[in-house]
Amino acid sequence: MQITKPNSLVFSLSTTMLLGGAVAAMTGASQALAGPVAGQASGPPTTSQEQEMNQRNTVPKSVIPKIITDTEEGRKRAETLIEIYAILANDPTVENVRKHVREDYIQHSPMLPDGPQGVAMFFASARAQYPVAIDVHRVMVIGDWAVAHVNFRNLDKVDPDDLGFAAVDIYRFGPEGKLAEHWDAVQGIPTHSVNPHGMLLQIGGDK
Repeated sequence: MQITKPNSLVFSLSTTMLLGGAVAAMTGASQALAGPVAGQASGPPTTSQEQEMNQRNTVPKSVIPKIITDTEEGRKRAETLIEIYAILANDPTVENVRKHVREDYIQHSPMLPDGPQGVAMFFASARAQYPVAIDVHRVMVIGDWAVAHVNFRNLDKVDPDDLGFAAVDIYRFGPEGKLAEHWDAVQGIPTHSVNPHGMLLQIGGDK
């Protein structure tokens, strides 16, 4: 089942520093995968990092999120999650974030504090400086658990060609239907890859 994204959906210097540190950390982690360090012994390629990265990455934009669930409640929770990303990209006030995030929201991302304020401040600071764009590619919901496959662009720059970050966000919903807990894995998208499949495309299976 697919649905369209909703039409409608800073703070202090410390927030800007938090944003810069978070983006720098994500970027640095991605650069660490670029290849072997100079001076290391050379030999036959044994990992993807040592092979020739000659395939240009493709990042679709303005996509229609794919919802993967088998219940009506799961569909509603997926739609809620898609709306949250729209809020973060367009109007990330604490008041708006609180509509869908619990006050005791538990945050496992090492770059953000607990609670709805941390999420709102991070994206408000980024949006005040850059043309933040968020595309939700797919959302899977099973019971109280949800996984979103997301592309964040222009979090730290003004670049229409920015490939941004590929993220897998894992959420636990509370009994009232708000987000209660969050984990994530985030990787910067390089311009080229060993394979031609991209980090966000679906190649096989039922699309």
